[in-house]
Amino acid sequence: MRIHCIRHEPFEGLAAIQDWIQQKGYTVNTTHRYLNQEFPSPDHFDILIIMGGTASVYDDSPLVREEKLYLRQVLAFHKKIIGICLGAQFLADALGARVYPGVEKEIGWFPITYTLESKILFPFLPQSHEVFHWHGDTFDIPVGATPLASSSLTPNQGFIIKGHILALQYHLEMTTESISKMIQGANGELKLKGNYIQSAEEILGNTAHFKSSNHLLHELLDNFCCT
Repeated sequence: MRIHCIRHEPFEGLAAIQDWIQQKGYTVNTTHRYLNQEFPSPDHFDILIIMGGTASVYDDSPLVREEKLYLRQVLAFHKKIIGICLGAQFLADALGARVYPGVEKEIGWFPITYTLESKILFPFLPQSHEVFHWHGDTFDIPVGATPLASSSLTPNQGFIIKGHILALQYHLEMTTESISKMIQGANGELKLKGNYIQSAEEILGNTAHFKSSNHLLHELLDNFCCT
């Protein structure tokens, strides 16, 4: 299986997804958008993974415009696509849904609840669990997609198009190392005031959640990518 990853920030990589790729013996290549690298032809990969970043889908910048155009081209090839955080927002936009600022920024460990519809598709999903968030924007669910989960602040925490699209607004891939890099790279946002912004100390103090999040991530990837 050939995987291609789009990265938007030097401090936000595949993390625990990389472990899954290695366990499966798959290959992975990366486009680093922060270095202005070009996208590959869609026939050069089987699965596309779009990571998070500090941009907004509605930014009027060349990098954002180019990626939005590229994703519409990839969708036409009917590839499997996984979007995380900003990646999920790019997918929502490419599928015709609205992306817009949320009520507040959601940064830290907060619970999500999975929808009944998503549990039918993925019976192993728990009813709810604590996951890591780092986002200010949100999206509407695209027409024809299944809502995945919600939190008390953000009603739409992801969506699924069976066999085709997996969009996660939250981060199951985080490890101690990757979350430390994110805190260093985007530390300014932690200084903002908000009801849903935890401190670096609070975030790093919840390392017990990493194992369960990574395990659930691997189950999702197995069921989405390998069926």
